[in-house]
Amino acid sequence: MDRLIQEQLQELMRVGVGGKFRDDENYSKKIEEELELEQMMMRGGIEKFNKQVNNAMAKGQESTTLHGIVFQQKYVSILSKMIHEWVTKSLQGLAGRHQTAIKLICQCLEQKHFNNAELKNDIPIIWDKASLIIIKNSIDGISNRQTLNRLSIKIGNALEMEARITQFMATDKSLYARVSNKLNSSKSIPQTENKYMYKKNVWVYFMNKNNVDFIKWNKTDKVHLGTKMIYFLKIVGLINIPLKKIYKNKSIRYVEATDKTIEEIKNFNISNEALHPDFMPMIMPPRKWENPFVGGYYGKKYNEENTVEGVKNALQSTKTKK
Repeated sequence: MDRLIQEQLQELMRVGVGGKFRDDENYSKKIEEELELEQMMMRGGIEKFNKQVNNAMAKGQESTTLHGIVFQQKYVSILSKMIHEWVTKSLQGLAGRHQTAIKLICQCLEQKHFNNAELKNDIPIIWDKASLIIIKNSIDGISNRQTLNRLSIKIGNALEMEARITQFMATDKSLYARVSNKLNSSKSIPQTENKYMYKKNVWVYFMNKNNVDFIKWNKTDKVHLGTKMIYFLKIVGLINIPLKKIYKNKSIRYVEATDKTIEEIKNFNISNEALHPDFMPMIMPPRKWENPFVGGYYGKKYNEENTVEGVKNALQSTKTKK
């Protein structure tokens, strides 16, 4: 068997991977098959990408998609700045109302950021964690219309959870660090579990076990806080909050993506759906890499050449360089 394998290897080295027919119709056919294979890989990657996006949207987890992650990165600093200005003015007595909402969101920050009842510095980045929570929960349903009240409660609940975790950290920093490090390790989360729910349940377990003293937020206050955060996202142009008539004497405000946001999501996905093809073994020998953008595969999506003649020229160029 070893002798047979050795003979086969010698034959492959003599004729080159791809067969003995380098200059006839059989060789051209091999090239055509390679290009068809690469197109099939590309289509497979596009189908997989779109399936993942659609599944995430159906499960209300759109923030986990590629466009959802990009949106979070795009708006987090903007929202943090708006929250910072709002809180600063309110603590100075300039905002007028929503004082309860201010007190709630301030619980999401460590006490080191405060000097009595005022913020110590003018760095909006301290609100980034809260901003990510707000944007994530908003993006989770951005492609599907949801009521303003429902999303407000959802955001309020998420911020309350962050406030509880902040209180836990202040109570027992050592235990907090151990739990945090464990949850940040992907190996600690079962693959069958929703990682966000799993993390939440773990935090709740340890907080209850250690009797963390936390006063639960009132539902009405959570709605006020969540609504304020949603209106901030409306100002930056991420969402709209139209009033829809449901019955003759009843109208409800819904949260939905703006036309600009929908178009941005559509264009982003079209531009990125082909970035992760289903790579499979090639039929032809891989093209030598000439630069970071030309080499390996032969198709248009991978390189400049996309014709049989173009591939032949690329192969001939590779042989010449050898």
